[in-house]
Amino acid sequence: MRAFVAVLGLMTASIAHGAGPVVLLIGPPAAGKSTQSGMLSKDVGIPVVSAEELIAANRKEFKKSGNPAADATAPRVDPALNRLVEEKLRSIDLSKGVILDGYPAAVIHADHLTALLKDLKLSRPVVIHLRVPDDVVKKRLKGLPASDADQLLKDYHRELDFIHVYYSDADIHDVDGTKSRSAVAKEIRDILQTTGKS
Repeated sequence: MRAFVAVLGLMTASIAHGAGPVVLLIGPPAAGKSTQSGMLSKDVGIPVVSAEELIAANRKEFKKSGNPAADATAPRVDPALNRLVEEKLRSIDLSKGVILDGYPAAVIHADHLTALLKDLKLSRPVVIHLRVPDDVVKKRLKGLPASDADQLLKDYHRELDFIHVYYSDADIHDVDGTKSRSAVAKEIRDILQTTGKS
């Protein structure tokens, strides 16, 4: 409770200065990204923009993009996602900041996001990486065919490599995603409190 109050206090100060946190939540499949973004949003009122939800709601956008890479590497890295994320960001209240779940997933996304955050006068992102070993991820994905799980992990590692190249180590904060939901949530809030971007 004390950590929540501290985070809420820092967030109030940020809002007073017109800048809420921009949180990039990344991690492998089944790491708990959606769960943690939902918990953080509920606790402190930061809106969530989910790449998966945007993709699910706009399947036709990716079919008509005509990008052959979209079929090979999935809509998660399609340039069409840039416009959908931008439209979403421009349509919601960003005074408390925003949590981006699953975006950016490629350099073309990160370049677009950098320009967009500058235009919206939002802060440089804090990257929260939910770290879960591959063998644990495979156990969590036991309902999927092994080939599908392997592909999801391959995509995740590619995205993680890109994140490490694009953002500095100071912006990336590893969190042990194998801990309990409440422990992970507390660690995320502690990071935001320490960085002063909440």
